[in-house]
Amino acid sequence: MRFKRSEGLTPSEKILADLCDSSFLKLWTYPNLYHKPAKEFADLVVVFGDDVLIFSDKSCAFPDSGDLAVDWQRWYRKSIAASAKQIGGAERWLRENPDRVFLDIACTTPIPITINDAGTLRIHRICVALGSAERAEAEIGRRSLTISATAQCGAKSFTVGRIAEAKGWVHVFDDESLKVVLRELSTVADFVNYLNAKVALFDEGSFQFADSELDIMAYYLWNNRTFPSMNKLYRLDPNLWPQVEANEAFLRSRAENEISVFWDRLIEHLTGHYLAETLEFGNDLAMSDYERIVRIMAGETRFVRRILSNHILDRAKRARQHAIGSLLESGQPEVNYALYIGKGAPKAEYKAYREDRGLILRSRCIAAKAVKPDKRYIVGIALDAQGVEGSSEDFLLIDTLGWSAEAITKADKLRHELGYFIPGRVIENPEHVDEYPGK
Repeated sequence: MRFKRSEGLTPSEKILADLCDSSFLKLWTYPNLYHKPAKEFADLVVVFGDDVLIFSDKSCAFPDSGDLAVDWQRWYRKSIAASAKQIGGAERWLRENPDRVFLDIACTTPIPITINDAGTLRIHRICVALGSAERAEAEIGRRSLTISATAQCGAKSFTVGRIAEAKGWVHVFDDESLKVVLRELSTVADFVNYLNAKVALFDEGSFQFADSELDIMAYYLWNNRTFPSMNKLYRLDPNLWPQVEANEAFLRSRAENEISVFWDRLIEHLTGHYLAETLEFGNDLAMSDYERIVRIMAGETRFVRRILSNHILDRAKRARQHAIGSLLESGQPEVNYALYIGKGAPKAEYKAYREDRGLILRSRCIAAKAVKPDKRYIVGIALDAQGVEGSSEDFLLIDTLGWSAEAITKADKLRHELGYFIPGRVIENPEHVDEYPGK
């Protein structure tokens, strides 16, 4: 293996690591990093391009002295305030020493993912505060923490807002919200978009509070992943999340998203072979070059992964009759996917078949630039038809930054010579897909 990372040291850290592995994928998720020998940097960090998510996990038993105000302050200091302090220290270190973050307690193995310069980093601060649910239910009749844009430093029991120990907003997830939020916002893009929208909501000033993080997420999802502008102070109605989760359109969307796991598995399959150095071609790629390819793929939202997976699996079935080449839309403005699915070949002929498939894929990627010259990144994916024996996958990234007009003209000439993506001779998929069918 190229490196070995921690899987979490405490039971709650292991749960957090498993959740983040599932949502953000293993190449970008790092539990228990260190910045000095035996000095833990953070409980878990996700490094994804310019976006860095710093998680601090403080699972503390809620005191029971008989005085709720005293018990709350003690628990708040040990869990939320302590988490924010750890996050604040980690953020300062990361901005000043991005090359001094390590996988091991002795600080001999640097994190394998490049941490970008401080000027481009977008830090997302996340506190995992477990242990208050039972006491909250006994005292206020619900298990969740109230999320308030105006609360200061835990002044009110079971309410979180601004936290003095860290710079900027800290997102606090409790026993009730952690698993649900990471399940529903199960990609880096979906999760980061939500956090950014929530910070903007808090900064705007009209939002006052919600009884639960889940109600905030429900409001966001049901308004097309936005927070509508309001010209007056408001709070969210309670129990929004149970209403959204019971809605038929939402349930259909969740069911239709199941196919999107194909995209996740494609990334993890490729990454597993790269880390184990068992790729047939590409084991010599530097980590930075490899990571850039799969980070583009992992940059898609869950909804776009659903669409991409549907298109690929549909073509994989049809490719048993004849090879299929397609352009697939990305949810990222600078990205285009060139897909080629071959019929497969008998074992004795497979090597020559795969070499030919790779040449076709590269030509299609070049032609794709001529079709949409505004796209910087062309990601090529070559697969075999579904169910054939001895199938394989090839991936290719072309960064066209700096391509001249002459180069694009040559790409267009190649496109016409080979007959790739010619209007009238290519099947396009302009259909509209609803994230929430029937909403």
